[in-house]
Amino acid sequence: MLDAVAVEQLSVSGRVSPKRPGTAAEVLDSSDAGGRILRGGVLRAGSYAVMIALSVLSTALLTRHLGVTRFGQYTTVLSLVAVVSAIADAGMATIGTREYAVRDGAERDALMADLLGLRVVLACAGVLLVAGFALAVGYDTGLLAGAMLASLGTIALVVQHTHTIPLAAALRLGTLSALELARQVFSVAAIVVLVALGAGVLPLLAVVLAANLVLIAPTAALARKQISLRIGLRPRHWLALLRLTVAFSLASTVGTLYVFTAQILTSLVASSHQSGLFAASFRIFIVCATVPNLLVGGALPLLARAARDDRLRLAYALQRIFEVSLILGVAAALASLAGAQFMLHVVAGAQYAASTTVLQIQGVALIATFVLAGWSFALLSLKRYRGVLLANLAAFLVSCTATIVLAGSHGATGAALATILGEGVLAAGLLAALLHSDPELRPTLGIVLKVALATAPATAVALLSGVPSLARMLLALAVYGLLILLTRAVPAEVLELLSSRARRR
Repeated sequence: MLDAVAVEQLSVSGRVSPKRPGTAAEVLDSSDAGGRILRGGVLRAGSYAVMIALSVLSTALLTRHLGVTRFGQYTTVLSLVAVVSAIADAGMATIGTREYAVRDGAERDALMADLLGLRVVLACAGVLLVAGFALAVGYDTGLLAGAMLASLGTIALVVQHTHTIPLAAALRLGTLSALELARQVFSVAAIVVLVALGAGVLPLLAVVLAANLVLIAPTAALARKQISLRIGLRPRHWLALLRLTVAFSLASTVGTLYVFTAQILTSLVASSHQSGLFAASFRIFIVCATVPNLLVGGALPLLARAARDDRLRLAYALQRIFEVSLILGVAAALASLAGAQFMLHVVAGAQYAASTTVLQIQGVALIATFVLAGWSFALLSLKRYRGVLLANLAAFLVSCTATIVLAGSHGATGAALATILGEGVLAAGLLAALLHSDPELRPTLGIVLKVALATAPATAVALLSGVPSLARMLLALAVYGLLILLTRAVPAEVLELLSSRARRR
């Protein structure tokens, strides 16, 4: 059992108990750790592709079922719930993964129990904040009740998510992907049934609570032998955790706030119609923006141990993450530029045609979104929380100011421009903080020229007139992918992994 001083000393020293065969520490120190992360990243990407397809189905039903105005309100409530999740998480799930990776035995069990207790209490506080906001804005009864039920889902989420920490630390990324996919399958199935029954916004929002409750039992069963299932209700130990995580917790919370605040502020300063148009593009943007965190997040345990023991290994891993993230971020931007009309037609229908330009603008922001993920996790691994906080705070202030000004005058298009500003400031701030921490972690920029050479002709294809949106998107991505291969921009490790998997098959 750890007191406050012990928690802080362990955090600073990185001291761990002797490793046992098969523990997370042994996995992370093995030469196979990088391969596990790459394979896990592929699994998570594949799982997420299925989740995107399911999300498209549910969003297509919701946009047509609720209409522009009501869908905007529905998305605003989900943005509020995301803010509650940020408060409940406060970065502590990520901190928990890092600490689990470097600790062992009874000390780790006590820390996980305290972590779970603190997160549940913070989730309850978030529910109260949602209730206060909904009452202040004047939500009708159905929307208010739906907001409360959806926010209660965050309590179930933190219980379930805390029990995924040992799975993440052991690099069981395939299992994590299966759990995430199960949540999505249940949610979409419930939405399909409710829409078929003509349900209103209240039961649709209640799906969030139901989906998170369903996953608690199977996740707890998977983690039963690796983590304590009890909740630690010890405020003195919570204070120790908060002191350990306060800077990163603030940074993580502010980072989530600024992304979802764009939708909330747009609903307040623009018309309900413009808010609904932005909501359609925003839903697609959020789906795409989650990808880099899924891919890079799997590498956190490895980055944490490399930051503690081997800076050369850390620099090597960060360079490869930067290269892959840049390639994928530009691909996402090209897909949005060429395929925005097609995506919105499928997801939302003809009544959201005016959102095409909005999505094309937000697509540009995805380049920064993909690239900054690696730098953010690197700073976390190095425990440079102050840099993460300052970068997220700057992005939050810029995004909020720009959204109020631009969305107020230009509606959904202005809100999309604010997204670019926010993501750009965040990426620049995180890179500056990383270089200030350790100049040797500066990324090598040779990859940028190769990506630029592939992007220019692909962009020309994406902007072709008279060609259907889907065809332009596929052609642009084909040209881009071919040129990326010809310029040898893809890291050799990735090509080797893909070729070895192909040979095994």
